[in-house]
Amino acid sequence: MAEFNWDRLLRRIGDGAVVPVIGQELMRQQVDGRQVTLAGLIAQRLAKNLEIDVEQPPFSELSAVVSAYLSRPGTVTTELYQDIAWAYKEITRDLAIPPALLKLADVGRFDLFVNLGFDSMLTAALDRRRFAGASVTRQVSFSINQSTDSQDQAMKPPPEGTPVVFNLFGYASSTDDYVIHDEDALEFIHRLVSGDVEPPPWLLSRLRGADLLILGVHLPDWLGRFVLRAATRDRLMQSRRGYFIARENAAQASALDEFLRRFGRETRIHVYDGPAEGFVDELVRRWLEQNPPKPGAAPGSAMGAEPTTAQDGSIFISYGRENLAEVSRLHEQISGLGGDAWFDRNELMPGEEWERTILRKIQKDVRLFIPVVSTRTVERARTEGEAYVFKEWRQAISRAERIVGRKFIIPVVIDSDFSGGLTPYQTLLDEFPELDRYNFGHAPAGVLTDTLRAQLVQEIRNLRREEAR
Repeated sequence: MAEFNWDRLLRRIGDGAVVPVIGQELMRQQVDGRQVTLAGLIAQRLAKNLEIDVEQPPFSELSAVVSAYLSRPGTVTTELYQDIAWAYKEITRDLAIPPALLKLADVGRFDLFVNLGFDSMLTAALDRRRFAGASVTRQVSFSINQSTDSQDQAMKPPPEGTPVVFNLFGYASSTDDYVIHDEDALEFIHRLVSGDVEPPPWLLSRLRGADLLILGVHLPDWLGRFVLRAATRDRLMQSRRGYFIARENAAQASALDEFLRRFGRETRIHVYDGPAEGFVDELVRRWLEQNPPKPGAAPGSAMGAEPTTAQDGSIFISYGRENLAEVSRLHEQISGLGGDAWFDRNELMPGEEWERTILRKIQKDVRLFIPVVSTRTVERARTEGEAYVFKEWRQAISRAERIVGRKFIIPVVIDSDFSGGLTPYQTLLDEFPELDRYNFGHAPAGVLTDTLRAQLVQEIRNLRREEAR
């Protein structure tokens, strides 16, 4: 086997022209003293619950259990999706993020990933390594039964600098809209290639213009061919893209690798002689050697860490971690108007003393309170009604009742589409009915509209007049 072309791979990564495709091999970690994948843990749980005794080959455990279940007379798959989704949520509640994913997140030039699982482990790894745990990474899950609202959200390009994880085979839920067996996978790829379900054009454009770094992917050869064709603009025989492959036993050319060599005449195929985890270790070592992080910065981030002490300021932006990217932009915009704005960058895990400090500031020192609203905030309100950010809102609403003669709260919607008014945010209004009395401003992706800009300019002037008295 030819020596792996590290120089070419690192150059292409530096150009932002490589998309990692993540398979189950990178999902392995130590559980009870043995190496196991997330799918393997789910398969074990499912087999136990369904009383199925079947051999579970490495990286095909779940498929083996599902196939054994379907071999029983009269069985249907409908309830399996819900059972698997429940098992996924229970198992991942206390499961650590696989080390290989955390290391891969340190390669900061990777901004688009394709995940062949139905999980959010890679998304969590990126957020932890690059954003100190704040939910910034955007996860887009391909869906063949997607709601109109979800589809509209997926069509919107992410803000610049926001990493994206594309779950090609969906995301675990109680519906049958993710892949748990080969026929599911065939249908997903058919819908993607045929155009029956339109994927985001911005995503396909980025995906089809890049080389593919295929890490730890173990798919049946027939399915692997479909997946690679779906990610390629032209016929494989005409495509000039590069493929970098790392997985166990990849050095022994599989049928898929041989297919690429024979029919991908213009492609460049580079196969690493070793498992995917070892490849990631070597890749990250080489990358950081050439691109050392700036002092104070996380390895995968593009800038230094922000200060973690409370800041003084008269304008407080209150947000959930799911909106950090837009809030950072909103903060820059308000500061550019001359506003003394700040926001709590430790929202993820503030700690009791930090929490008391922030709440005291809202109660006494803050002059203008800006709660940031998005559809992601609505979803968080459904699942985390006692989240710290909502404590801030309750504190501000309590104080607003004692303020007469001036504005104290200006809610700001950061979703791109605000044409439907407050209807999409009714869950929040039910929880915080007091907000309904305020006029909501609009800052799509954190960028102020002219109307909101004028309103904030006036409020900043009012604050300065008060301070001058």
